[in-house]
Amino acid sequence: MELTTAEEADAPAAGAVGGDDKRPRRRRPRGKRSTVGTLVSLAMVLLVAYLVVVPLAILLYSSFTTSSDELPFGEPSFSLGNFHDAFTSSRLGTVTLNTAIYVVGALVVALVLSVCLAYLFERTDIPGRRFLSPLTLAPMAVPVTVMAIAWALVANPANGPLALLIRQVFGVSVDIYSLPGMILVMGIFGVPSTYLMIAPAFARLNPELEEAAETVGANVWRRLRLIVFPLVAPAVSAAGMLLVVVALEGFAIPAILGLPDKIFVFSSFIQYSLQPPSGMADYGRASTYGVIVLALSLVMLFAYRRRIRDQHRFRVVLGKGYRQSRVSLGRWRIPIFVVVAVYMFVGIVLPILALLWTSLSPHARPFSRSGLRTMTVGSYADIFTSPGIGKVMLNTGEVVVITAVVTTAMAVWISVAAARKQFRGSTLLFETSFLVYGVPSIVLGAAVLFLYLYVPIPIYGTIWIIVVALVTRFLPRGSRMVQAALLQLDDGLIEAARVTGAGPVTVTRTILLPLLRPVLWKCFLWVFAHALGELPIALLLTSADNRTLVVLLWDTFTSSVDYPQASALGVVILTISTVVVWVVNRRGAAEQA
Repeated sequence: MELTTAEEADAPAAGAVGGDDKRPRRRRPRGKRSTVGTLVSLAMVLLVAYLVVVPLAILLYSSFTTSSDELPFGEPSFSLGNFHDAFTSSRLGTVTLNTAIYVVGALVVALVLSVCLAYLFERTDIPGRRFLSPLTLAPMAVPVTVMAIAWALVANPANGPLALLIRQVFGVSVDIYSLPGMILVMGIFGVPSTYLMIAPAFARLNPELEEAAETVGANVWRRLRLIVFPLVAPAVSAAGMLLVVVALEGFAIPAILGLPDKIFVFSSFIQYSLQPPSGMADYGRASTYGVIVLALSLVMLFAYRRRIRDQHRFRVVLGKGYRQSRVSLGRWRIPIFVVVAVYMFVGIVLPILALLWTSLSPHARPFSRSGLRTMTVGSYADIFTSPGIGKVMLNTGEVVVITAVVTTAMAVWISVAAARKQFRGSTLLFETSFLVYGVPSIVLGAAVLFLYLYVPIPIYGTIWIIVVALVTRFLPRGSRMVQAALLQLDDGLIEAARVTGAGPVTVTRTILLPLLRPVLWKCFLWVFAHALGELPIALLLTSADNRTLVVLLWDTFTSSVDYPQASALGVVILTISTVVVWVVNRRGAAEQA
């Protein structure tokens, strides 16, 4: 029995009116097309499994090896000794307590700030919101390592401008090298990502609900408590769960602000075990603590998945009319605007100003009018005239661009395949990619290092080993960003295209990708900025041939203790990231025009 394609079935029969064209019709090789699609899907499945599953297997393998100072494959025997030592160690309790305080504190700071800002910018008539709202997202363009160093400069107890100001005005001593300092910086750094998840929930609230409550005499606080907050609770809780995972596995902030006073959380303690200032690395202990953190993260990720399983809550592109109204702040408009502006200045602008000031100073010093006369660009001159800086810049550019492009492309494929169930196991593949989300980057870097010391693939010591590790690290985040956009697309858009006979490739090319283009640019930007400042992986996998800017920044700030030159490097990295943000935002504005 001969099968016909859709075009052949709809074409006029030979000899019919208007159907006297005798040219042979081309048939689409459906079997060939499906075979190619199957092979591509299989290749992608194998690639994702290799990137995600193999490092986790290495991590587990290392945690069960009996030797502490040998590489995982150098010890054939297995035992539970590492776990016994970890759970009977007195240090575990201290590290666990510090981690709990750090994570919960950062979560509270980030959620309070994000919820307040999202409500003010999306639901009220606060003045200047078109300027303040983008400024809220500014920390996303600042690599976390640069942010941590900027806060170390602005709030250190010796000569930090913010610390000195608070001491003079309030008589309170501030020390950024402390657990509260780590909490504050992590909380502020977590605001942009949580704001992005919470703000759409406020924006899509039906204003008729609040208007109905207002007509019966409910004041603004009662409306917030009974209507607004319950409706945005799913988005807030989901954002909070993801922030817990990010805080658990983050390294730069605890390392830069906590290690000087030996304040360890899980991530910094793991790095300390792998790269102690003196002595041998303890691979078994580092892997064991990595497994513990992974287990904690998976619990939070499971709770997050249960929280967002009702996908219809997130759909906003429905083709229905929508009217937005804003709550009047009345006489509180100006005072609230001043409070928000002060937060933006102190939390975002002032640390960057301190970084710039130090980079133009001969030594670290507080802001002063007299210091303007001795400002110098010597630190920048030293950077750009130092031997090997060209190679470092080239390595950095190659690593961040390749990582951003590959991660975004793979994230789109994984998310679309899972959302549209394009093949069996696509959803499982999507969930599998999330397994490395909670793996500390220092542990992931160690697993990749162990792997390519034994696998005969000649990328050790090149930029490609860093790219592989970074793609593995950022793939879960990229795929979730694309998934969040897919959840906002109603299935009716896809079904309408399928009714007209469009295949999966046509639907993806003509509907999904144009609708997803803004989030694809944001995904590229996010990966680019984070890859630019990703410290632990680059630090562990660095060599003379693949050294990057962030490793040079770390060595200058911690080993050389040259704060002006470290600040100049931070400004260079920040400038690169800012330029990318500007280009992406300009491209997005041009596409929406």
